[in-house]
Amino acid sequence: MQANHPTSDQGGEQLKLDLTTADGTRSYLEEHFSLDVESIEALSGGFINFVWRVKLGTPYEGQNSIVVKHAEPFTARDLSVNAAVERLKFEYDSLKIIGSESSVAREDALVSVPSVYHHDAIKHILIMQDVGTIPTLRDLMSASPPPPIDIAALIGRQLATFIAGLHHWGQKNERARAGLSANAYGRTAMDSCGYQTVVPNAAASGVFDPLLSTVMVALAETDRTSEETAIMGDFWTANMLVDIEESASGEKALKQIWVIDWEACRYGSPAVDVASFAGSCYTSSRVHNEMATDAMRRNFLGVYATLAKVDPMEVVIGMGTFWIMWTKYEEGIGEAELRERVVKGVEYINRGWERSWEWLRLSLAQELLA
Repeated sequence: MQANHPTSDQGGEQLKLDLTTADGTRSYLEEHFSLDVESIEALSGGFINFVWRVKLGTPYEGQNSIVVKHAEPFTARDLSVNAAVERLKFEYDSLKIIGSESSVAREDALVSVPSVYHHDAIKHILIMQDVGTIPTLRDLMSASPPPPIDIAALIGRQLATFIAGLHHWGQKNERARAGLSANAYGRTAMDSCGYQTVVPNAAASGVFDPLLSTVMVALAETDRTSEETAIMGDFWTANMLVDIEESASGEKALKQIWVIDWEACRYGSPAVDVASFAGSCYTSSRVHNEMATDAMRRNFLGVYATLAKVDPMEVVIGMGTFWIMWTKYEEGIGEAELRERVVKGVEYINRGWERSWEWLRLSLAQELLA
């Protein structure tokens, strides 16, 4: 098998490669790694990076198919949004650290992270494991028919165990702190891509609340400065791939969950991860498969509460923020539904900011009080 090491030539025509295109990515792999590229296709769902699945005629790192990610100084979905190209370095470092940590990514667990093979700091390329053509958790919960409720609940429990393990591990792990705390992209991405959209998104639905700007500034400051523990930083249903097996008799079983897109991994508040997952469960339940998605959310929060500590008020503020900031990118839902989500988001932000414990007992985060 060929070594497939990158070549030393970084000049000349190499600088002209357009790595936002399939042809440019193919040329990069063939000229830098001497890879036998049979086919290359863009993967859907990439918001921040340009992502490709590459089929190979000759294995690379023992794999016949790889995923290639490329970072530009803007996001793939919205070229007007700036994003530091160093983000792939932190994804590479995060996956190297976490993938080798048995207390987080246990061999016998149903939740894993993909392996990473190479990071090019000049071309801003990451080459990593292709875990297969399987749906994101977001798409799975939108399917018809939906996954059985018991599988949805199991997914919630497994993800809670995984992320609680990451949060525990990061609290006292100085190696992780040294490697991840400096992720400036991760510390500012949610502000530039999310928090700064909350006030205008709410206004677009006719909702105005002076508290929103105050809370968004506070969240951005917490992201920039918190050293509480290691967090994934983008822990929502679109960043999880789920493999479900089906027997000859039609019985379904959960085989594996892959947590992907780790470029925002950093040190921060664990509420960021808990709120992102719980918040994305709710937005899915508004449109698809309410019972299954609610079971997943309830089991996630309930198990997390037994394994780790998090401020529930920070979580409900984060959930409300999630609902408002993603309205800009929602497709296929009407203005009335968007406004209802914004109104609910404002409610959660206000009640969390007030620290209303009586209200929390009836909220979508009530399981955190267990």
